Amino acid sequence: MSMASLRRACLAALALALTCPAVAAEAAASYPTKPIRIVVPFPPGGSTDFLARSIGQRLTEAWGQQVVIDNRSGAGGVVGTEIVAHAAPDGHNLLMNAIGHAANPALYKKLPYDALRDFSPIILVADVPTILAAHAQTSVTTVKELIALAKANPGKLNCAAGGVGASSHLAAELFRSAAKIDWVNIQYKGGGPAFLDLIAGKVDVMFSPAASSIQQVKAGRIRALGVTSPKRVPSLPDVPTISESGVPGYEFQAWYGMVAPAKVPKDIIVKLHREIDDLLGNAKFRELLIARGVVPLGGSSEAFGQFMRQEVKKYAAAARDIRAE
Repeated sequence: MSMASLRRACLAALALALTCPAVAAEAAASYPTKPIRIVVPFPPGGSTDFLARSIGQRLTEAWGQQVVIDNRSGAGGVVGTEIVAHAAPDGHNLLMNAIGHAANPALYKKLPYDALRDFSPIILVADVPTILAAHAQTSVTTVKELIALAKANPGKLNCAAGGVGASSHLAAELFRSAAKIDWVNIQYKGGGPAFLDLIAGKVDVMFSPAASSIQQVKAGRIRALGVTSPKRVPSLPDVPTISESGVPGYEFQAWYGMVAPAKVPKDIIVKLHREIDDLLGNAKFRELLIARGVVPLGGSSEAFGQFMRQEVKKYAAAARDIRAE
């Protein structure tokens, strides 16, 4: 290449580098240019679905662009997560992820994506206490009674879960290990179907997110034995924590967040983060979540990314205590 050609190539590269930030800023300013899809990797009716729809409705109102909730359940959230991992990185395909996103690398020998490298963290949305619930007709009224019954009948009680890697599955397996009991895991394709069978009395117990359970507890359709959070849930003050009910030190908090495919322009991530973070700080929206037993969070995208890395490490270390039936 001649010196003149080399000089022209260098100038062209410099011009491109200088214009890229402007192009990215312009793309963010016009974003969204078409409907946004939020993939929920579980069936309708669970906490992940509730949070995605609540946020989607507000984004539609704020930006005047339709937000579509796409429930793609299967394989403990892997099916829907894979869709977003391989989607176009333009900010129009998002994933409402949850704690199973961090646990699945330890539960599955091979995933069709990397739980960290293939995603851009946007924001940690919420923390949801989980209720250890039994069907309303059960004779069990406390965590201690449940443990005693399980020990007297090893392998006979059944516990519903919304799929391998779902929060209901992780909470149940950690409880089984801590309480030193044995029961049968009944895996469903999502928390919604599992919860319906709990109400119907087709299964004995389930660890169900408070967002899905509180109204059913108050209506007498299920019985709350304990909560997995370190403190009692304000909306269910008479329900003790599991830790204070005979399993000292037991604690489990189900988290939910929003991520996009890797390589989405930073300015679009910033715009999404700002809108959702503002929403989580809105008094009326917070009241809506808190009434459902949801603890709104927020924070920076970078902090969420660090949090997910820590969670992946935590469940990799705890994998020996989590089994799939």
